Amino acid sequence: MNKASWFAVMLMLSSGAYAEQGGFEQGKTPPPQQKEDAGYKGSEDTAETPVSLIKDFRQGGYVTLEGYIVKKVGSDMYQFRDSSGTVIIDAPASTFKGKTYSAEDKVRVSGKVFGKGESAHLKVSRIDEP
Repeated sequence: MNKASWFAVMLMLSSGAYAEQGGFEQGKTPPPQQKEDAGYKGSEDTAETPVSLIKDFRQGGYVTLEGYIVKKVGSDMYQFRDSSGTVIIDAPASTFKGKTYSAEDKVRVSGKVFGKGESAHLKVSRIDEP
C-alpha cells in the first residue's frame, strides 16, 4: 500500500473519533433574562414549559424547555436557565450529537423530570437549536 493510500485510510478511520465531540463551551456569558422570549413564530396557542414549573411537575413527565446552558456543574450536569429561573439538567455527551454550545447559544432541551421542589432536575434525551 503506498503512502497516499495509507494516509487516506488513516484519515477516514480517525474522523469517526472526532465526530462525537461536542458539548458545552465554558467562558461565555448568556444574554440577560429580560431579553429572552419563547422564540415561537406564528402559532399563538403554542406554549413553552417554563423552568419555574419543573419544581412542581409530575415525576417522569416529559418536557421541552428553551433557554441557555449557563455552566457545567458536574460530569454530565449543567445549569440551565430561561426567563423564569434555573434548573439542573443531566445531559450525557451523546445528547449533544457532536455539537458544541456556549452560554450565548439558545437551545431546546427535552427530557424527563425527576425529583420535586428544589431537588427537581431534568434528564435530557435531546438537545437541539430552536
